[in-house]
Amino acid sequence: MSVAEQPTPNLTELLNDAGRGDPAAREAVWRAIYGDVHAIAARACAAEGLRRDLQPTLLVHEVFLKMFGSSAGMPPWENRRHFWGSVGRAMGQILVDLARSEDTQRRGGGRERIALDLAAGELTDASRACSPMAAEVVDALDRLEAHSPESAHVARLRYLAGLSVEETAALLGIAPRTVTNRWTYARTWLRRAIAAHDSRMEADG
Repeated sequence: MSVAEQPTPNLTELLNDAGRGDPAAREAVWRAIYGDVHAIAARACAAEGLRRDLQPTLLVHEVFLKMFGSSAGMPPWENRRHFWGSVGRAMGQILVDLARSEDTQRRGGGRERIALDLAAGELTDASRACSPMAAEVVDALDRLEAHSPESAHVARLRYLAGLSVEETAALLGIAPRTVTNRWTYARTWLRRAIAAHDSRMEADG
């Protein structure tokens, strides 16, 4: 199944069972979502600036472990939109953590603050993912989810996973225009949140 296809109708039920620790459901989820997650990972790995030895299959397994690896289980997902937003969060965090780890090894931990444009797929670029500002964006996305979960789900798939408007619309089961509107809202909200964070940091400093 490709990112342009709809998930199976009972995916949410399978996800909830998997989150409660049902091993059979977890295997069923793995089979149902593998193609889509692998396609997302392939796009992220193909981005310019990402380490050359990171393979999509490895990234898929890292996402799966991050989402389902806890023995305590995961809380139920409300619907497939919530789930795919979680996929975007997991993949983005993995890419950011990887970039920071490599940057630490290469430069002894010194990181330059690179201004981010909040463009789709920006954090798949290792040089941007290791910027301290990337952490601010990821934190701001968590706050956005509390304010507007639908916009946060779109933002994670567009910004962290690098999906196109059409791919995001297909996975979330919404119209491309809705994706565009929510993406525009999310970018505006994130810019304001980051600016407010920076102002507080300057005042405290």
